[in-house]
Amino acid sequence: MKRFDSLLEDDIKGYKGKFSDLIHQAPALYRLMTRLLDDPALPKGMSPLVIAAMAYFIKPGDIIPEENLGPVGYVDDIFLCAFVADLVRKLSGDKLLIRNWDGKVPVIHLIGLILSSENELIGNQRESIMQYIGYEELDANA
Repeated sequence: MKRFDSLLEDDIKGYKGKFSDLIHQAPALYRLMTRLLDDPALPKGMSPLVIAAMAYFIKPGDIIPEENLGPVGYVDDIFLCAFVADLVRKLSGDKLLIRNWDGKVPVIHLIGLILSSENELIGNQRESIMQYIGYEELDANA
C-alpha cells in the first residue's frame, strides 16, 4: 500500500492551477506533521492538534473538498498544517520545525506565507475548519 504523502504527490502531480506553488508543498506539510508527532521535543499537549491536521488531510469531504475541486481543494488542509506548525513554533521555536522539514522551501517562510494568505486560500472558512477538527476542545486540553 502506498504512503499517504505519495498518494498526495500523485494527486497534485502536474497541477499548474490556482495556488500551485503552495499546493505542491502539501506532501511535505503532511510529512512535517507525521515527523512532529514522532519527535519527543513536540510540546506537551500539541499531539492532538498535530493528529487533527493529519486526519484532516486524509478525511474525504472536508470543508474545501478536493474530491469536488481537484488539487485546489487542498488549500484548507495546507492552511491547517501551517496553523498547527505555527502553534508548535510559538511554543518550541523554529528548530523543531526545521529539523522535521524535508520540503524545498524554507519551512518558516512557507508557514508565514500560508498564514498571511489566509483570505485568498480559505476565505471566511477558518471558523468552520476549526470547528470541524474540534479545535476549541483540543486547545482547551493542551
